[in-house]
Amino acid sequence: MKSYKIYLLAAVLLSLSLSFYSCDGLLDETIYSELTTDTYLTTTEARQTILTSAYGNAQLREYFYFYGPGMTSGETWNEYGAIEAHFTPLCNFTWVSSHEYFSGSWNKLYSVIRDVNIVLAGVSDENVEAQLIAEAKFLRGFAYAFLFDWFGALPLYKSPDDDHYLERSSEEETVRFIEKDLLEAAAVLPVKQDTYGKATKGAALGILTKLYLNTKQWQKAADAAGQVINLNEYSLFPDYTKTFLIENEGNSELIWVIPGNPQAGTPFIANTFPTDYPHLPNQTIYASRVYLFDDFVNSFDPADTRKDLIITSYTNTNGEFIQLLGNDRSYAGKYEFDKDALGASYGNDIPVLRYADLLLSRAEALNELNGPNEESVSLINLVRERAGVSPIELAGYTKETLRDHIFKERAWEFYFEQKSRSDKIRQGTFISGAQARGKSAAKPHHVLFPLPQTEINANPNLKQNDGY
Repeated sequence: MKSYKIYLLAAVLLSLSLSFYSCDGLLDETIYSELTTDTYLTTTEARQTILTSAYGNAQLREYFYFYGPGMTSGETWNEYGAIEAHFTPLCNFTWVSSHEYFSGSWNKLYSVIRDVNIVLAGVSDENVEAQLIAEAKFLRGFAYAFLFDWFGALPLYKSPDDDHYLERSSEEETVRFIEKDLLEAAAVLPVKQDTYGKATKGAALGILTKLYLNTKQWQKAADAAGQVINLNEYSLFPDYTKTFLIENEGNSELIWVIPGNPQAGTPFIANTFPTDYPHLPNQTIYASRVYLFDDFVNSFDPADTRKDLIITSYTNTNGEFIQLLGNDRSYAGKYEFDKDALGASYGNDIPVLRYADLLLSRAEALNELNGPNEESVSLINLVRERAGVSPIELAGYTKETLRDHIFKERAWEFYFEQKSRSDKIRQGTFISGAQARGKSAAKPHHVLFPLPQTEINANPNLKQNDGY
């Protein structure tokens, strides 16, 4: 963990420089009283500045976030480009603790935690700043939730004054702390925010639902998902194929997203499609390619509109027809080529949490609690009917077969949305599925990634995950 004092001093200097450039004229002079790390955070405006930094760091435009779940779960595979050296270990279960993706994502999310702890330490009046506190706790809970999903039990930094060399807390302590942050945030956050991209009650309850689901706390998962549904704020977008279009960003299905713009975009398109795929001069495509497997593409019902966003063939820039399906080389086309892209930076928003996920999460939790039931089937059918496929019937399902169907439904609904790894771990098929694909290096300990070696080297009290 980097020094909070160094970070705060940098924030102070940045604030001063911005204040200087906002003067009406070059000869204008503003007299400041002494500004120190002890006095800077005495205003809500200053705390909001630090919170804005936390929001920025929480926007996970990391290759590990975008590609790690699909590569490790067998949803996708890759070839070509310099990035192949980073992707291939993820596909083959040969990753090591020095892989730069682990340290990059760890540092980004612990930066969120650092920012939030600074904000919360500076709070002077909880009644006045209740929403700011709630947003901060949501962001900290969000950051710890993703770190826990990837790395397991964590060192829990709760204050800027914590020792830099904390040991890892237990898994139970980690989950309880995340739960507390998200519950406290949800109790205060509004259902709607005036500013797009800020934390809401639905986002806090939604992330909490996924925490409960992945830790198999079924009643809590069902209840939290039900609370989101009962907000009556969200609904399925009528047309699945248009849900992800730039013109439809901010639609009623999107609960929490990574917002994109051409100045700070996402790498999906540039690293997925081939360089001979038709595109505009302002749109850059890299040499790397990311594919879907034939077995998955062929698993869709013929009437399922969700498969319409999978590109199974194309005519390249030389006028040649290229067949992809049949060669394990289909492309996920969920995210359109942004016409305003700046090179490899595309402005698509990437969904982190959609209403469809809450429907299927509640359906799964209720099945685990009660076995096949009318509500689970009804929730599943809402998602299926939007996709144009016939509803399923309750009769004939057991808890096990309905569970299997829910995971199939999730695969069809959420491909290329970073859900597949945690889904397969929860289903119990993450390692066995990898071995069935011929990934002989896959072992039980691979359900967690190793703590970054840089952190192990820097903190003598950190214990590495078993098997690494």
